[in-house]
Amino acid sequence: MASVTRTTGTRGKARRSSVEENLQRAMERLVGKGASFTQLSVEQLAAEAGIARGTFYLHFRDKGELVAKLMQRVTEEITEAARLDAPETATRDDLRATVKAVVGLYRRHYAVMAAIVETAAYDPQVERLFQAMMRALVEVNRKALKRRRDAGVVGDDVPALTPDVVTWAFERACHQLIRGRKAAQVEALVDALTHILWTAVYADAGRSGG
Repeated sequence: MASVTRTTGTRGKARRSSVEENLQRAMERLVGKGASFTQLSVEQLAAEAGIARGTFYLHFRDKGELVAKLMQRVTEEITEAARLDAPETATRDDLRATVKAVVGLYRRHYAVMAAIVETAAYDPQVERLFQAMMRALVEVNRKALKRRRDAGVVGDDVPALTPDVVTWAFERACHQLIRGRKAAQVEALVDALTHILWTAVYADAGRSGG
């Protein structure tokens, strides 16, 4: 009996994961066509994902719970990509590679990220998760600044809120400047974000190289 229960549980998790992936791809297609996640109905999402409306509600209470679940995946990916192994010795090229990776993930998951921002305005659970994601990303930049300061690469004159400000600016820039952009425009965004992060957090006063 125990063996059957484990198998059923595994199959149930696999089924849920499959439903999540189908719904995520459905969101990406619909949002990619210009739809607003807030305006999308469960019926539209289910139909685009090729599942029954009842199947959606078998796995999720509402659209907010779907977004919260998808957000956990995206948060882990983006936070991991944002970390530099050794920020105290990182060069500007190292930082650009990291920025490009994060922007690439944001671009790939734009539908989910846009849904997060929209849903956070009225769903307390999604708002909490969104704020937690941003705190995690802020902490990445705070630690990078501290490690560069401790290593003597950066002075003590960088304002304490700088990591917070640049992290939120990064998120807003991705939200506003990625959708519908061509590859060259995305590369230009990567260059701009790298310049801002390097100048504000990574480079000492008067230094721009690395």
